[in-house]
Amino acid sequence: MRKENDRPLHENRVDQPFATLNRFHILVHVSVTLAVLYYRVSRLPLLLQLSFTTLAWILLIGSELLLFFLWILAQAYRWRPISRTVFPERLPEDGSLPPIDVFIVTADPDKEPTVEVMNTLISIMSLDYPTSKLHVYLSDDGGSPITLSATRLAYDFARSWVPFCRRYKIETRYPAAYFSGSNVESVGSPEFQEERQRIKLLYESFKKNVEKEKDKTKSTQVMTKRVQDQPSCIEIIKGDQEMSTSFEKQAEIPLLVYVSREKRKNHPHHFKAGALNVLLRISGIISNSPYILVLDCDMYTNNPASVRQAMCFHLDPHLSPSLAFVQFPQNFHNISKNDIYCAELRSVFEIQWKGCDGLKGPILSGTGFYIKRNALYGARPGQKSTREGFNSTEIAELKQSFGSSNEFIASFLHNRRNDLDNRATTYACSQEATLLASCTYEIDTQWGEQMGFLYGSVVEDYFTGFHLHCRGWNSAYYIPPSPAFLGSVPTSFSDTLIQRKRWMYGLLEVGFSRFCPLTFGISSATCMLQNMCYAWQAFQPLDSFSLLCYGIIPQLCFLNGISLFPEVSSPWFAAFVAVHLSSLSQHLREVLYSKGSLRTWWNELRFWMIISVTAHLFACLNIIMKLVGMKGVINFDLTNKAVRETQIQMYENGIFDFEGTSLLLIPLTTLSILNVATLIGGGCRVIVQKSLHDLFGQLYISCFILLISYPVLEGIIIRRDKGRVPTSITLWSIMLTVILLLLFG
Repeated sequence: MRKENDRPLHENRVDQPFATLNRFHILVHVSVTLAVLYYRVSRLPLLLQLSFTTLAWILLIGSELLLFFLWILAQAYRWRPISRTVFPERLPEDGSLPPIDVFIVTADPDKEPTVEVMNTLISIMSLDYPTSKLHVYLSDDGGSPITLSATRLAYDFARSWVPFCRRYKIETRYPAAYFSGSNVESVGSPEFQEERQRIKLLYESFKKNVEKEKDKTKSTQVMTKRVQDQPSCIEIIKGDQEMSTSFEKQAEIPLLVYVSREKRKNHPHHFKAGALNVLLRISGIISNSPYILVLDCDMYTNNPASVRQAMCFHLDPHLSPSLAFVQFPQNFHNISKNDIYCAELRSVFEIQWKGCDGLKGPILSGTGFYIKRNALYGARPGQKSTREGFNSTEIAELKQSFGSSNEFIASFLHNRRNDLDNRATTYACSQEATLLASCTYEIDTQWGEQMGFLYGSVVEDYFTGFHLHCRGWNSAYYIPPSPAFLGSVPTSFSDTLIQRKRWMYGLLEVGFSRFCPLTFGISSATCMLQNMCYAWQAFQPLDSFSLLCYGIIPQLCFLNGISLFPEVSSPWFAAFVAVHLSSLSQHLREVLYSKGSLRTWWNELRFWMIISVTAHLFACLNIIMKLVGMKGVINFDLTNKAVRETQIQMYENGIFDFEGTSLLLIPLTTLSILNVATLIGGGCRVIVQKSLHDLFGQLYISCFILLISYPVLEGIIIRRDKGRVPTSITLWSIMLTVILLLLFG
């Protein structure tokens, strides 16, 4: 009989009916796709004497092979999906729980509004965890005096907010949400109501003070915007009790540390990965907790119990030795019912990551994960100490990997944590922290290559998680009943394109590097299905070439009366129909499985085709330019969280906002206009020549694309508001369409 304290902290189960149906569908889809490919290849020799038709045929074969390759990779996600349950009530007493460090990263007080960032900070300080074991680090990568002043103000407010939340077991610990009109608590004791009103007044005062600091900074013209040169600044925030001699007297709230690393023009700063590595080093000499929670500045805590839920995995004696991180899904508070930009990322967090969890675990997702510090230090599973994990304790050798800081090396050699009661020690830490935050510290070390968050791609989360899995680590994925964290999504099409372009470029960087998952992953003896999951992520932007071909070639051939598909009466036509319906039905089945709707299915289908010929295409072009030694146009633009009211209204009403989309929109608008022109011209030919029987497949594709393109055509022809397609983009698209028609029409 199992002892009480031996009961499992978590359980998992395979979603067997869904997995079985997936495997059956894979068999059917592969069969009909091979039939289609056989038809294509077997008829190619008959067309060798027709140059234009042969070229069109070859391009379609290449497009279909590429889509089939990507589809095969994606099926690894569907092989063994699992779901997990946790039992936080079985965790040990608070005194036995391990310490946690929390890393929050912000960079621009304009694009990431300061009050919202501080709300996130305050909500994290309110996590349901022993305050003496919770340490919060805020990285201000913009080095803004506004953020530092606001952090001090946030600390002062948190001294009242955190005890209030704990005393009355408040579930919503994001102050802005708690005090919103939709979350008014009219019940409770008079004492609670009085206390709530007092806290609300303090919160309003806090917001006003932050705005005053912002105005003051603007008036002195010292506000920074993505500064390229800035000194480091590390401050242990103590608020009004700065002169206190004992941190324990303030133990009602966690330790809060503000960090702004040094940045110089002549030294690469590696964006978010560089900021996280600075936090990793500085936290190592201050709190040195064995586990770390990483959050984006707009991803506030919605479920204060998430830390205990994560510990159900990290403290499991059977799972923990090989567990690198626990990933929570990303949920968002500003998703509209229509979600025309598919910002919810439903497929990723409801299908793909659950499928990965049945293999070696989900892919690291940039925010909302609890990671083991030892894993980031380059250790392998089961290595409990530096002496065992790094093969040498020679200080000189360790400095070649970790840098010159004796304090930092001592922190992981001896798992040392500094005594915050000792003011001299704290001062020494601040001096050592300045060294660790310098822009030259990582020179001639393994930071970003083997240690910490890796620098090989702008998607540092994907790249770092891939290396962790290749080293033998596993990960776990947990979807709590109540979302653990809530963030905000882009509500304009322009911001969405910029975000997706950055992601896709970073993924392709890995795919076309020596770390390609299909080669490096196999050489690392990683699970083949797990490698396929990583490979699909890395190569998914290549679908842009297939969709570009299918958006141009069948239409031009339709205009010229050239058939590219079997006659409707041919048995081969049924194979093409089966492939199309198989793809649509699989997507629909997964949407319904994840409690989506037909509208969700259509929005995702439409957005996949739109994003493929815009963000995916430009990411591919940038990679090509990089491979041939040319300078690309990719950048690391931040997604703007401070959006206009008109953008929000259009997003809520399901209307595409094309304002500010610039060159990224040209391929999409060109294909839309070309499709209309060829549909009209080809339709007239079909009527006159009565050739519908031969050209029905291409007519269907044109009509299907017309439905997909309707928001674009509406933005070109009908709309007259600011969110319509810019006139310059329309003119460029018309010119390109005319050129295509003159060359191939």
